[in-house]
Amino acid sequence: MKIVSSGRVLNSPEFYRKKQKRRRLRLILALVGLVLLLSSLIYFSRHQWFLINEVAVLGEDVIDKAEIEKIARDMLSDYYLWIFPRANSLIYPKKDIESALFEKFPRFQSVDLDLKGLKTLNITVEERVPFALYCPRVSKCYFLDKEGLIFALAPSFTGTVYFLYTTEDKIENPIGERFMSVEEFKTLPKFIETLTTLGIHSKALEVGKSEYRLSLQTDGEVIWPRDSDLAVIYSNLEAFLSSKPIKGQSNFLNKILYLDLRTDNKVFYRFRE
Repeated sequence: MKIVSSGRVLNSPEFYRKKQKRRRLRLILALVGLVLLLSSLIYFSRHQWFLINEVAVLGEDVIDKAEIEKIARDMLSDYYLWIFPRANSLIYPKKDIESALFEKFPRFQSVDLDLKGLKTLNITVEERVPFALYCPRVSKCYFLDKEGLIFALAPSFTGTVYFLYTTEDKIENPIGERFMSVEEFKTLPKFIETLTTLGIHSKALEVGKSEYRLSLQTDGEVIWPRDSDLAVIYSNLEAFLSSKPIKGQSNFLNKILYLDLRTDNKVFYRFRE
């Protein structure tokens, strides 16, 4: 009898053929199983039971409802790998829709997507609340939220209602941008409010590269270094305004052109002519 070697053991030709048949059969069964599995997944992923066919934006005061719905529907209309529908409620692109809405509408504070059953996608949005205005050296002003994010163009009349912020260098395409870090911005409104206890009432703040310029309601301004400790600035102002030479002058703050605190522990001032 002729012996055929498979490398490690010696087998007869008949045994070797049977072994090869079993391998081919297992491979065929595995391929059939894989095809059936993929076919089942494709079938169920496209079944109407699982497809989102309605998008609803909740809330009565939400503007641009139609645009929000359109963005969501457009992102649900495509396929994963050209096979699985993105509208399938089990695998729909929740994070992608949220990101797209935040990018399109910077005024949104939060976006929440929730499924009602398996066929309706509810979208709930919370809009940012105007806190102040960012006004470049042009006529347009933009709303700022409490974290310093510029999120929407403001109507022209709002300049008399909100505190104004501006920057030495104009920000191009400001919507969606921050004109300073969250940490730095949060310290300023509180500091400006505390100045009222010294009789300093302001209307606008210009942020420069190295200094702040606070515009007063009396048309003067207070200048201090941007990297300074605000508690020290307040203390220096308090000591200066309570000193006898200054306190003895009537309507001092109404007459000044500026108070300059850019020199350590000193306050320089000049009256308007």
